[in-house]
Amino acid sequence: MSDEIPLGTLFLLLGILLTLSAFFSGTETALMRVNKYRIRHMSRKGHKGAKLAEKLLKEPDKLIAFILFGNNLVNFIAASIVGVVSMKIGGPTGVALGTFLLTVIVLLFAESAPKTIAAIFPEKIALKVSILYYPLVKMMRPFLIIINFFTNIILKIIGSVPSQRDEQLSIEELKTLIHEGMTRTSKDRQKIMMGVLDLGNVTVEDIMLPHNEIIGIDLSDSSEVNKKKIEQHLYSQLPIFDNVLDNIQGVLDLTPFLKKIDLDSFNNAIVLKHIKKPYFIPEKTTLSQQLFEFKRKKEKIGFAVDEYGNIQGLVTIEDIFEEIVGDYLEETKKLNNEMRPIKDGEDFLVNAASNVRSLNKMMNWEIPVEEAKTLNGAILEQLGYIPDQGYEITLDRYKIIIVKTKENAIQTVRIKETDPDYKLKAV
Repeated sequence: MSDEIPLGTLFLLLGILLTLSAFFSGTETALMRVNKYRIRHMSRKGHKGAKLAEKLLKEPDKLIAFILFGNNLVNFIAASIVGVVSMKIGGPTGVALGTFLLTVIVLLFAESAPKTIAAIFPEKIALKVSILYYPLVKMMRPFLIIINFFTNIILKIIGSVPSQRDEQLSIEELKTLIHEGMTRTSKDRQKIMMGVLDLGNVTVEDIMLPHNEIIGIDLSDSSEVNKKKIEQHLYSQLPIFDNVLDNIQGVLDLTPFLKKIDLDSFNNAIVLKHIKKPYFIPEKTTLSQQLFEFKRKKEKIGFAVDEYGNIQGLVTIEDIFEEIVGDYLEETKKLNNEMRPIKDGEDFLVNAASNVRSLNKMMNWEIPVEEAKTLNGAILEQLGYIPDQGYEITLDRYKIIIVKTKENAIQTVRIKETDPDYKLKAV
């Protein structure tokens, strides 16, 4: 029968089959590479192609089975035609040459080129082809179910079970989505989302109130001294200790305490009757874990301890919430108090006692630190001594000029970004 078909017709048919092969290859890449979240958004807006693409991508196994079946079918027929044509033209030698040429043509024009184009324009291709694919996949659904059934059996035999883990996004992927997919979202909302995602990377040690800054009731002090502490400080909960903080006795919740006790009759003995047990936290605990523990144990304040059990700092549930949402008014106030721009915002005059992590967060900087928490500490970490006024030091891409010092610390510095392609700016 093949002898009755003109060579011209066979070549035409071969061209059609190779075009279909390229179509299947390209559309497979487009549908697998398309941004599913963008498709979902467009679907919610009523885009017909996006709606169909979303439905197809809910069952990727059936979609891939359909595409592979179609691609292999047309390639098989194409190979058969090449065999017939080659035999007519060149005999057995022609068959070998024809097979080689077909392999090269399929590789270049039916695989590599269409997949590359599809990878560049996945959304455009996916939205259009979904209109064609959806009814075909739906029509062939029973056949595709059978194919996938046997495919899964083979996968189980070789020990590879399909998993949903590939559909899950990593933290960094989610951050990328927030940056790229939420360009119209306010900076504050993006900041909150980033704060939530960072909870697993930030530890209690990073945000705790340091040991030397903890204010509490020392039972070795007189009742009058401790009475003044309660009157002068606005903290709702105060640590109660005896002589040293490591000898912690408990925590005093001032709100119910002041409702029951008249400060005129205050004494240290009364305090001990109203304290609750201290709650200790390993300083390396992540904020995501600690937020869960605060909720589980119904605690609001905890003492961060090192591996030897020594108290290193204090953290509250409010501190973790502030890490997530930020206190924007306080941040603005703090920004104004600790730094100010000079020279059209290219240089900044900064209080060296400022927390480096807070500066990086507020100003979109990346000043490197190791163990130090303050800018003063970061500079001393690098130098090993207190520099004179006017001394210049470079930390990564930041040039820092010492403006003012005192005997035991750096007070004020001037910071300038040395990378011309980067602009320092407040968030």
